[in-house]
Amino acid sequence: MSKQMTEVESHSEQQARAQLESIREMIERLEHANECSEDREECSLKIELGSVSDSEFETYHDSEDARQAIEEDALSVEVRSGWYTPPAGKGDDAPAEFCILLCTGGPACRIRGELDENLEPSRAWLEHQDWGTPWTQYYEPGIQETLLEYARVFYYGE
Repeated sequence: MSKQMTEVESHSEQQARAQLESIREMIERLEHANECSEDREECSLKIELGSVSDSEFETYHDSEDARQAIEEDALSVEVRSGWYTPPAGKGDDAPAEFCILLCTGGPACRIRGELDENLEPSRAWLEHQDWGTPWTQYYEPGIQETLLEYARVFYYGE
């Protein structure tokens, strides 16, 4: 493999790592907003958030605002139905897979996954690519649950 190809892959892996870190921060904020009492003195993040204004503190603890930040983070959310044997199954157009595009170009990054019978994400993985390279899965330990929490914010029905 050429040195140039390695650098391109490395660049897209860096983008995947950065996207994953951003996703982790958004999920942590959403979980914190859902669990915290919003009382500045009782907040588990009071040391980290101690120097922010009251309005910034309230915004950080607004779970709707945290969900909206995730929804606005994705460039697009798409679904497609599963495999079937023609002609049987043609009427079953329920989505079976999803794709959340996070960034495009060189490099690009997306979350792909599978939906269960309730149209809820049941499996997810992060993929990255750069110009002229195929989509490649990015893996770190513990990534599955983080990606599922992020993907569960979106609606996949009609």
